[in-house]
Amino acid sequence: MPEFKETYDEIAVACLGRHLSRRDSLSEAAVSRAEKRLGVRLPGAVRDYYRSAGKAADLNTVYNSLYELDDLDFDGEYLMFMDENQSVVSWGIARSDLGQADPIVWQRNNTPPVEWYSEELSFSAFMASMFEWYKSEDMWRGN
Repeated sequence: MPEFKETYDEIAVACLGRHLSRRDSLSEAAVSRAEKRLGVRLPGAVRDYYRSAGKAADLNTVYNSLYELDDLDFDGEYLMFMDENQSVVSWGIARSDLGQADPIVWQRNNTPPVEWYSEELSFSAFMASMFEWYKSEDMWRGN
């Protein structure tokens, strides 16, 4: 299974001007507890993100909010992992895709009728594009 930690570190360097460090990461035990609670193994790209940058508030709450591990949960057949800043949309991964190393991200509009749309990007590509958008919009705190 590929590792995505280098990709996420590259994102941090490009967007924050610094490498990810231990203070940004969550432990393997924390990820394993979340998996046990959910009854699934998280895809490699998701595991690596939380293990590398799960506590990096300067990445995870700039505009949209990445769920903390304790808040990951299923909405029907989707594992929810992020909300838009005004909760107009949320993002998840289809339960059927959780066995993939880097599954496609789906967007849910949160106003009736609630519908799901493919972002047509894998989790790692989605996260990279999200942070590039933040950077292009000059959303970084203190920059």
